[in-house]
Amino acid sequence: MIATPLLRHIGDEWHAGRLTLAQEHLASAKLQGVLADIMRSMAPAPAAPSVLLATPAGERHVVGALLAAAAAAAEGWSVVFLGADLPASEIAAAAIATGARAVGISLLYIDNRERTLSEVNALRTRLPADVPAFVGGAASAAITRDLEQLGMRVVPDLAAFRAALRATLAAAK
Repeated sequence: MIATPLLRHIGDEWHAGRLTLAQEHLASAKLQGVLADIMRSMAPAPAAPSVLLATPAGERHVVGALLAAAAAAAEGWSVVFLGADLPASEIAAAAIATGARAVGISLLYIDNRERTLSEVNALRTRLPADVPAFVGGAASAAITRDLEQLGMRVVPDLAAFRAALRATLAAAK
């Protein structure tokens, strides 16, 4: 997928001062629209398992979660996409209410490590034990050990996320 390198390039250009904040936001918004269209265009089978995707409280960058949503849709999953900056209690309640067979969150930046880990812990403890919880995004690499200790499955990229979704279905059979 070309979206990930494109997003990195846009971020690098913004950090270098060659793009304005407005230009960076415009590019991100356009990409979000394309990803949402891709996700909606892939109609899952009627009995497809559902995966819920969001970003936890404090994480406003939603493109990573949208990339994961499009990847899950490509794997044949029915996607419940909640968007950005949601408390763990809301993500877990929505996962339970929709019967999600998996949950994924995206972490791009962590401005408060303790708060992020507290939200992740609250999410994992509120989800049923048999519902795998995945976390990806650039910031997850820095706290992988902490996330795994909380019972999260860290997926370093979209290929790993897709493989984890396939493994989740295989394990359920």
